[in-house]
Amino acid sequence: MLTLACRGILFFTAAKMSRFRPPEFRWSVVLFLGCLAAGAAEHPKHLVSLDDLATLRSAEDLRLSPNGDSLAYVTGDGDLWTVGTRPGSIPESLGKGVLPRWSPDGKHLAYYAGESRQFQLWIRDMDSAVAEQVTSTEGGINPDPYTRLSGWTRDPLVYSWSPDGSRLVFASRVEWKGIRSPSTAEPDSQTPASGIRGTPLVLTSTTPPEWTLSGIFQAGGFGVPKFVNGAIEWSTHATSTAFPLVSQLFTVDVRTKITTQLTNDDGIYFNPDWSPDGRTIVCALSEGRSLLGNGSGTTNIYAVDVATGKKTALTHGSGDKRLPAWSADGNWIAYLGGKHFDIQSVFAISGLGGTPRNVTDALKRNVLSFQWNVGSKSIVVVYQDGVSWPIARIDLQTRRSHMIVSAEPATRTYLHVSPSGAFTWQQSDSSAGGVLCVMHREGDAPILLVGLNPQIKNWELGQQEVVRWKNSRGEAKEGILLKPVGYKRGRRYPLIVDAYPGQPNSFKGYAMTGNQTWASRGYAVFWPEARAPHTWINPFKSRAFDLAGKGPSGLYVMVDDVLSGVRTLVQRGIVDPQRMGLYGFSNGGGIVNQLVTRTSVFKCAVSVAAATSVDWSDAFFLHTMNPMLPIMVGSLPWQDPDAYIRLSVIYHLDRIRTPILLADGDNDGDFLLNSIKMYNGLRFLGKNVVFLRYPDQGHEFEGAAITDFWQRASSFFDRHLKDDSH
Repeated sequence: MLTLACRGILFFTAAKMSRFRPPEFRWSVVLFLGCLAAGAAEHPKHLVSLDDLATLRSAEDLRLSPNGDSLAYVTGDGDLWTVGTRPGSIPESLGKGVLPRWSPDGKHLAYYAGESRQFQLWIRDMDSAVAEQVTSTEGGINPDPYTRLSGWTRDPLVYSWSPDGSRLVFASRVEWKGIRSPSTAEPDSQTPASGIRGTPLVLTSTTPPEWTLSGIFQAGGFGVPKFVNGAIEWSTHATSTAFPLVSQLFTVDVRTKITTQLTNDDGIYFNPDWSPDGRTIVCALSEGRSLLGNGSGTTNIYAVDVATGKKTALTHGSGDKRLPAWSADGNWIAYLGGKHFDIQSVFAISGLGGTPRNVTDALKRNVLSFQWNVGSKSIVVVYQDGVSWPIARIDLQTRRSHMIVSAEPATRTYLHVSPSGAFTWQQSDSSAGGVLCVMHREGDAPILLVGLNPQIKNWELGQQEVVRWKNSRGEAKEGILLKPVGYKRGRRYPLIVDAYPGQPNSFKGYAMTGNQTWASRGYAVFWPEARAPHTWINPFKSRAFDLAGKGPSGLYVMVDDVLSGVRTLVQRGIVDPQRMGLYGFSNGGGIVNQLVTRTSVFKCAVSVAAATSVDWSDAFFLHTMNPMLPIMVGSLPWQDPDAYIRLSVIYHLDRIRTPILLADGDNDGDFLLNSIKMYNGLRFLGKNVVFLRYPDQGHEFEGAAITDFWQRASSFFDRHLKDDSH
């Protein structure tokens, strides 16, 4: 589900394949989907329900075999599959596993798997179908979740095969005890508390940031998260003042199953990739700076000698640098990099070091992922361009780009390029979901290999389109409009504005945001590409476009972006201006909180697990050495306190005239505290407010909680926006 500022929530599913080029591929898709839906045609279509959304599947971790003949991928809660890459191939289940990686000869498949929190690396012999566990790391492999700098959950788990297929390299955390030894004579001692009654926890300028909140909160969301069977568990609570855990590099011999720790310092190593000659492992390194609270803003690329463990810096200076990858010829290392909380580009540097070159600078867009192309002379990227995520090839020397897959509005995720030159990705747009595609060579017609959600053909869907307009600043804007099922031209409909920013043209089937169930209930749903002071760090278009939302002046941009888009829908005769409501989850909830202090055009509002908006000083003063807020605001609290006041909703609650429904999980950490502050302030002022607190839930709701919430939210909108006289 991808929020970057909001714990990396990703929200992608699938694609409307008829928008592909060339035309002959459209015919192959029609035939394929026709086969999938042959039985479905006998049944009448039905309106989409929340239960329907629960059946949707999407894939992760797509990986082609070296010869391009087989695709490994993961669905659901870690279900591992393989499928041949020729039309008509039938997927085969391999059981549980995530992040599959083919051996260099394609005869073995490595992956993570484990039960009871013992997450380990396994290897499957593809001929004999025998799988063996190859690591036995105490407590399970557990890399630093905060090395997930791009927002993708799996990034910290990245590992690599040696070129001869004999070993794997991976990152995992171990206790770092290279700090001063216990001493009651030293009041600034960096040691865990003794546990003796009456003994204080001594916090100084050098104690680990993780200790600050230790033992204070019994609810989850305040501790250091950890990996549990391939997923990040955010709902931990801070109770321990143990030695800090630091990610190190390990290698494991796949034959003997002997694991060796390659590094042993406070560096925080992550994203290892083995060199083609087998002598060096390149990785990202925080150089000892804690990444807690969205990091220090500086990571660098290092080469580690496999024989000695000696590390050498290949890059220097500030900024995020991650996911280094060797070219097949061993001459280059590419990596994602850029300023902290800024657009990310692909850089390439000589394998011997030197000055990095920005390969994708001409795009002027945020690069989501990249792969080396066959031949090592170009790089293939997926990048964000407003409501679409195209795939392009970038020449390493000229830096010119060539579109590989149509730029028609859709999302494309989990790109992989095999050594054979085959491409694979998952695609999503307005009318399909979980579509896995393969292109055997650039220029070939893409093949729709797997359609994970044929049941969609039985659903009555609201029509989805890209809306374009200009705001009062004269900027070209675009957003997504989902029309109600059975839409009739000339009739005006109630509108729910989903404020979650940067939404691409993907299938709207995620239960925590606006989706097809509201279209089934007669609502138009609109995502207006809203920028806001807390969302500019989530790239959408150009750097200048994104930065317009920064700081207190960004509030005016936010209001303009939303209201100018809504006016466009009213002018087109689609929306009833007297029946408009607001909805926002996470980043979207933060925008809802701000909007209701600045306009009363909306008849009601729902704010769920809202991100930074209520009190902008909280995260800075509550969490040790957290740089996020000063970077977002552009100043420290004592440098410009007025900026923090202008940005903080709690100082403007008296302006709110809109009935508001708040909701959050009890394990949602800072977001919950801010929801409580907003509720208390509104209640004190006698405003129309209801607050839903869900026990044992985190940032996203699950199980019975999501069902209960969705029923209450829908009833809330019906009560305020539906009128039988219309």
